[in-house]
Amino acid sequence: MTLPIPDLDDQSFDQLIDDARSLIPLYAPQWTDHNASDPGITFVELFAWLIESEIYRINLITDRHKLKYLKLLGIKPNSRMPAKVDLTFHPNIKTISNETISKGTIVSTEVSDKKNYFELAEDIIVAPVNLKKIIVDESTAGVFDRTGTNEDGDLFFTPFGLNVKKHCTLYLGFDKGPDTLSFACNLYEKDLIKPGEHGYDIPENEKLENVRLRWEISSSLDGTNWVSISPVDGTDNFNKSGRIIFESIEGWTSSTIAVWKDDTEYFWIRCAIEKSCYEYPPRIETIRLNTVPAVQGLTIKDGSEQAKGSGLPYQVVNVRLFPVRKGTVRLSVNGDEWREVDDLDGSGPDDLHFILDEENGTIGFGDDLNGMIPPADCIINIIQYMTCNGEEGNVKQGLEWEIEGFNGIIQNRRPSTGGADAETVEKAIERFIIDLKKPYRAVTSEDFEFITRNTPGLRVAIAKAVPNYNPYDNEYSEGAVTMVVIPFTPLDIFETPPEPSESFKDRICRHLDRHRLLCTDIYIVPPVYVKVDINVTIVLKPGFSNEVLRQNVISKLNRFLNPIRGWVNGKGWPVGRDVFRSEIYSLIEEIDGVDCVIRLLQSGDKGSITDTQGNLVLPLKTATVYSGSHTINIIRELDECIQGGEVNAKN
Repeated sequence: MTLPIPDLDDQSFDQLIDDARSLIPLYAPQWTDHNASDPGITFVELFAWLIESEIYRINLITDRHKLKYLKLLGIKPNSRMPAKVDLTFHPNIKTISNETISKGTIVSTEVSDKKNYFELAEDIIVAPVNLKKIIVDESTAGVFDRTGTNEDGDLFFTPFGLNVKKHCTLYLGFDKGPDTLSFACNLYEKDLIKPGEHGYDIPENEKLENVRLRWEISSSLDGTNWVSISPVDGTDNFNKSGRIIFESIEGWTSSTIAVWKDDTEYFWIRCAIEKSCYEYPPRIETIRLNTVPAVQGLTIKDGSEQAKGSGLPYQVVNVRLFPVRKGTVRLSVNGDEWREVDDLDGSGPDDLHFILDEENGTIGFGDDLNGMIPPADCIINIIQYMTCNGEEGNVKQGLEWEIEGFNGIIQNRRPSTGGADAETVEKAIERFIIDLKKPYRAVTSEDFEFITRNTPGLRVAIAKAVPNYNPYDNEYSEGAVTMVVIPFTPLDIFETPPEPSESFKDRICRHLDRHRLLCTDIYIVPPVYVKVDINVTIVLKPGFSNEVLRQNVISKLNRFLNPIRGWVNGKGWPVGRDVFRSEIYSLIEEIDGVDCVIRLLQSGDKGSITDTQGNLVLPLKTATVYSGSHTINIIRELDECIQGGEVNAKN
């Protein structure tokens, strides 16, 4: 076996000198003597020799060295990740009873003449039932039929309306009333910001207690009696996509419902709001019955893969199918199960450890210093492992799937996602360099704001740190940091501005607590929202419509005075910033059709005041603004029009 030849840079000493000489006329045109006798060329040759030596030494650093350096820095390349997909089971029309399919059952589909294997991630009971009606009672806003919206994946509907209040109710009508029922609820999230991520911190498993729901089934023919049921809710009260499972349903009766004037009887399930602190109203893209998640990969556990121990250090055993998913290998040596580790650096001579090369499907053992050597002639038994195709597992939507023993159709209404190949060393280094710029210790105001915005699992739109301030006493407090938090909402106009729920604030507080300095007091508060009303008189240019201009001005003001998307940069109104009259002038005068602004008054609530210059002064450091009711007066003639000022209109 020959020694591996390193992949050295192919530039020679002479090439380095030639490259340097070619750059002399560009950077030093007065230097004309490029012969070897010139002292400057001597320096060029010296540096070329040094560079050639450095290149040689640097290129001797292999990926194995880089991995060790990364390990010292607490970084390791990401392993292959399996794709995930939601599979919808359509039972045969002749099926009259439920059919149970267990977790781990293998399903497959064919893509480009190649089989792709997935395994069910959860148990599912396939019920022969259809969702026939979706009715949304938005309380004071009205009652609406959303059935058609659910059939088109490009649309969405709000199960409780845009202004979620107590007694808003979602009704689901089914053609049958089985004792077990499940469906996948996919939320519309295309216009939302990504949930926060912060290094290796993971989202908390606890539910966001920002709403209290009541689930019930119809239990009388006239739809007046309802019985409470408790589902297994994987959507976290419609805060994320997931499955909702109803088990052991008793007393379910078909009926009509009073809120919807229709004589057709269905088996109804309703979900009513008892108390709501939603950061933004949930929006449902689709509700799919008999749908279960599946994970790409094929588990091999037939016990047919065995090898004999050689008794030599660094023995390697190969598995039959690869790439292999990290952490899924189980093996035994003479009946004793050994454990997979990332490397053997920390393993002792008595540790039953092995390492896995997931890409090549090889299992490596130690040398009796770092990890025990399997004894000679021992039986190495591969108990179980799981394959992983990585990015190849991301298949398109609308495929048909096969499963043994199921007499029906299986489809994926959405493409599979999340499959990723193993990260290269270069990508891991790049990720580490980017990660170096992220703060992990909250010291400055910018640190607090970054860490708050990136609280794992939460969508935080605005985070403003106010140092040395106690919001409850409204006074100076040394060592205290008040975080003003605004949760993200996709709405541009709202009756009530978005506020974080207590559960939302608690999660941010716990995250900051892990990264704060000792003796730092942290307060998490919503902003004090000041509703801003504008009264403005505008001179209209000839050829423009009064009503169109009025709507354009109101739209601009609504956008500008938005706590999340407002102000001049579109990134939200800065917390604590007053509303300057000159900014409103400039905003309106830039609108097409506006000749000039001759009068502008602004007012606000919550103790805000207007100073002598007409600027609106906010009452607290933690205050921000949102758009209120605006009065737009339009006139067509004026003797004199002064930009940015006020004059008296004629007549």
